[in-house]
Formats: sequence, C-alpha cells, structure tokens
Amino acid sequence: MPRYFRFGLTALAITAIGLGAAAPISAQPPPRCPSMGWEEGLINYQKPNAAFPTQDTPVTATDCAFHQWSFEAFVWATAVDSNGVPRFMTLPTEDELQSTAANAAEPHPRQLKLAARSAVDFGLPGFSEGAGSFVEADGNVLIAPNGYPVYDSVHMNPAYFNTAKQNLIVNGGYQTQPQSSTFPVGAAVFKATWLRLAPGEQPPAGVFTTQALVPVLTELRTKTSVAIVPVPGRFVNATVALVGLHVVGETINHQEFLWGTFQHKLDAPAVPDNTFTTSGSNPSNFTFYRANTPFAQVNQPFTPPSLTFNPATQRFSPANNAVLENRTGGENQPSGVNNVLNVNAQGQSFLAHEKPPQSIFANYDLIGTVWMKPNSYNLTSDQTDAIGSVNLANVTAETYVQAAKNTPMSQVLNCFLCHNPTSYSFQSNPPPLANRLIALSHALAVGTAYATPNAIIGPARQSVR
Repeated sequence: MPRYFRFGLTALAITAIGLGAAAPISAQPPPRCPSMGWEEGLINYQKPNAAFPTQDTPVTATDCAFHQWSFEAFVWATAVDSNGVPRFMTLPTEDELQSTAANAAEPHPRQLKLAARSAVDFGLPGFSEGAGSFVEADGNVLIAPNGYPVYDSVHMNPAYFNTAKQNLIVNGGYQTQPQSSTFPVGAAVFKATWLRLAPGEQPPAGVFTTQALVPVLTELRTKTSVAIVPVPGRFVNATVALVGLHVVGETINHQEFLWGTFQHKLDAPAVPDNTFTTSGSNPSNFTFYRANTPFAQVNQPFTPPSLTFNPATQRFSPANNAVLENRTGGENQPSGVNNVLNVNAQGQSFLAHEKPPQSIFANYDLIGTVWMKPNSYNLTSDQTDAIGSVNLANVTAETYVQAAKNTPMSQVLNCFLCHNPTSYSFQSNPPPLANRLIALSHALAVGTAYATPNAIIGPARQSVR
C-alpha cells in the first residue's frame, strides 16, 4: 500500500470531500501530533544530498515540532548509502579537527576508529585522538554483560566541523573569538554509542552492526592508584552494535541547539516519567539489564578496585545493570509524553516499511528532545532553562546522570548541564576560560587537558596482611 494511504480517512477528511458540513472552528480537535502528512515527508531526508532539517522550529513552534525535528534528524543521520553505511558514519570525527587534509570536513567513506583519548599528552610521541572514548561524560564507564565497555564516537557535519576547527582551544581560536560567536544554523553533531561484541557473539535482535577499530586498554598502577587507559596507537578490529545515538543541531531561533536522543529498544527497561523508584524491578532481560534486578542496584557505577580489568581478555568485571529512569526524558509540556510516543510510532512505521538495511533503524526509540525558549540562549544559560524533555538522558551515554523527577527545575539533569557557555570556566588546572556561547561544544577541547579524561581511575587495592 502506498505510504500516503496509511492514515486512512479521518472524520475531518470525510467532511472535506463533501460527506457532511464542516464543523465549527470551536468544535475542531486540537492539532494532531505528528502533523498530517509528516510521516510521508520523512523520505525527503534520506536523499543523498538532503539538507539537514533546520526550518521546523519557528518562534510559534509547539512541543510536537521539536520531537518531529528529532526524528527528521535521525532519519537524515541514518540514511544508508549504496554500501549500507549510515550517513553519520561518513562525517568527520574529532581526530580530524587538527588535520590539514583538504577534504577533512567533507563526507566520505571513513573507517570507524574508536580510538579514544590517549594516555600521552598532546604534542608528545604516541599521542592519538579518535572518534570517541570508552568513558562517559561523568568519568564513569558502562560495562556490558560480556565484560566489554560501551564506546562512543562523535561525528560532525561540515558546518559544525569547520566552526569547531576555527574555535579550538588548542590553537587559540576559542580564546580570541568574540563571546558572541556561535555555530551557524544547520550545524549538527551526532554522538553514537557502541556495544563491542565478542567473536561469534550474537548481537541484540534488530540492531545495526558494523566493524570498528577499538583501542587496546591497559592498567597504569602506582602504589596508591590504578588507571585503566588506552594504549597509544594499538587497536583491534571488532564487530560493534549501535546502541544509542544523540542527534544535535542548530535550527532557526535556537542557538542552544536542539538535543534529541535515540536508543535501541532492547537496551534497558524504560520507566514512565516521574515514576521511577528503587523498589521497582523488571521481569525481562535487556542488553544492559538482567531480569528481576532490583532497581536499587541499577545505574550504579563501579571504579577500581571494585571494578577489575583483565588486560589479556580486555574485559571488565562486574557488569552494570542499567535502567532508563524517564521513558520520554521527563517531558514537562502539555501532551508532551504522548507527543513523543506518537512521533515514535509514525517515524518507526515509516522506517519499518523501508528495505533492509534501512529498515533496521525502526528498532530505535526517540527518548525525547530538549531545547530552550527561542532566541533566549545567553552567556548564563544552563539546564534549568530547558524545555521539553528536561531530564533527558540516554541509558548508554548518561547512565549515571539521571534524575527521577522533573521538578523542581533547580534539580533537573539534561544536556545543558554540561553543554553550556560555562563549559570551560570551572577548570582549575588548566586555568578557567571565559564564558562563550560556542562553549556548548566539547569538541573545542580536543587536544587539550580541558577534555574529559578517557580513563577509569581508582585507589589501588590494598594488600591483605
């Protein structure tokens, strides 16, 4: 059946074709979410030369429009080429920000190299900077049941890449650009999370898999501490499964960017907003959750010495149990929860009708979207200015930074907690840098000590006498 017949004939449509008198305006139902025909338009974002979506958020935009944008951005990012490679994987990564290659910013076939930050300082032999890391933004790590850590990668479209390159801290661009410098409309960045599979291990059902170079990890020990870090320049080839994807882009009226996130349906239990309690549990197995594990034991990070690492097998112990504490990110707008669920239903319906491998992306849920009032982003903006999914988190990327309730606003946790104009002003060593609108990008810290260390650090285990 053609895609444009999926909706069927609504009462409004029947009236419009002459089977009854038009209803008075006062009796019209509220605007539907998604808007009529939105699903049919998603195909336009799969075209090879499709522009990244930017025009769907006028100052009058309602909650629904932002979640529609997130799904449009997801469809754009996951549009596969003739080789079955999703578009976001053809975009430049953080390691290329200091490249002198003429085509560094342009989309082209790229090997996924989850190189991660090196244990060697920038400028010294052996330094490497890659597409991502095995440590989450809060400095903790998510360990899968197979003992491998979850890796991330960061991918930027040319508009984002070129602007970030001009504003890097390492070359002084950040320090010399005006405080009002921003990214252009259409700039976009994508953060993917990857589950490494053991040889012969079956991936979660309905997940996108690919090959990647993953870093070899090692332990650095002193008498008082242990750090687990990448070995500079050493990688192994592995199959990895896409378990999460942040879609982030600047649209008209929103210099703070719109922040949406998707995760695979089998990642973890997802609890309805504002209902998570530690007394709960779930009877089913998920990729990152063992059935019937009490919620009092989930979303708890491990660090050495409780977290152990075997350099020979490259595996950690124990594994984590994770739960998404807010199914739609703590949505705080009227009908917001239903808007997310309805956008998901239609967007996934669109993808499910595509041919493989494109159809596999129907197995990813939009968790939610967070934004600020139009044209309100300023040098003091933070997570408390958020609208929509104000406790937005991805269970594979913000596992341990989740808030169970979306009130009071002073205690919400979302993307703007870390991505804001003060990103580099809290440093002590290296010294703090001035607030700048463009500081919401952590890519600006590539090659410097301002970046989040890619290491798991803890005290050394004391010997028993």
